[in-house]
Amino acid sequence: MKKIVCVLALLVSHLAFAEHHASVAPVETWNCSLNEGKSMNDIINVSKAVGVWSKSKGLNDAQWIFIPSSGDLSDQGRFVLMTGWGDWSEMGKAQQGFFGDGEGTQIFADFNAAATCESRNFWTVQSTYNHISD
Repeated sequence: MKKIVCVLALLVSHLAFAEHHASVAPVETWNCSLNEGKSMNDIINVSKAVGVWSKSKGLNDAQWIFIPSSGDLSDQGRFVLMTGWGDWSEMGKAQQGFFGDGEGTQIFADFNAAATCESRNFWTVQSTYNHISD
């Protein structure tokens, strides 16, 4: 049933944004805090493990970690982990493999050992300009 709901959600989202397909991409964010005794190095290691898995599957994706440097700094271990995919199909393949088929079970266990997340969200992003060069 979960697979059917996921496929339907992706299909509806894809159809809703089909007109702007080239300029809109899906992303997922996890809003988290480090668990006691853990550091950002633990999160970076999890991210690298996701990257190795993703590359082995030939996925078109990227991942970023946002760490606040101003504003509310009361939680020094707070961060946002964001994964983005080239298109809806790539996101679907990644979600199905990592979560649905259980290929990411150990990586996700390592993530949960390192951090506690208060929310997980899916977004669409649209680039209006990019002056950053590789």
